[in-house]
Amino acid sequence: LHLSIRRQRQMCIRDRANTGNEISYLTQVEKETILYINLCRLFPVEFVKNEVLNYYGTKKYGDYLKDSKYRKSLIEHLNSMEAVSVLSFDSACYKNAKCFAKEQGEAGTTGHQRIKCFDGNFAECCSYGMDTGKDIALQLLIDDKVQSLGHRKICLDKSYSKIGVSVNSHKKWDICAVVNFIW
Repeated sequence: LHLSIRRQRQMCIRDRANTGNEISYLTQVEKETILYINLCRLFPVEFVKNEVLNYYGTKKYGDYLKDSKYRKSLIEHLNSMEAVSVLSFDSACYKNAKCFAKEQGEAGTTGHQRIKCFDGNFAECCSYGMDTGKDIALQLLIDDKVQSLGHRKICLDKSYSKIGVSVNSHKKWDICAVVNFIW
């Protein structure tokens, strides 16, 4: 019985964070990216224990984060952070992210310089080379070798309430994800 109650609680928590789950046109990776960012926002201390402490990198790139000061600073940040509200899925964020992920993927570019896509009033994070939602979220949250920690700050900013994620193939990095946030 104890295990059953615990499992029900975990499912309830996961459902609360899984705001993209019912969106039929999102891929599983896009849904997982939203889920992991929301879990981190809602349960920062638990997220450290369950996801970050034993995360040193991906199968594809190896243990490149094992001694990362950015990974360590994320752990410190989350352990002292108050929970913030869940991000709801937003179709305008998604459409903008989809346009830019496609544009970057076809051109093989990185960064935030748009050529054809509308430059809306979004906060934006871009991830390259990661092929799971967990890896995309952790790349942005750890923000390895990004001194400003801009991606982490955006993902955890309590003023944002909506999110859109699009994942696309990329000429150079195989995969790119664009994550947009608005108030």
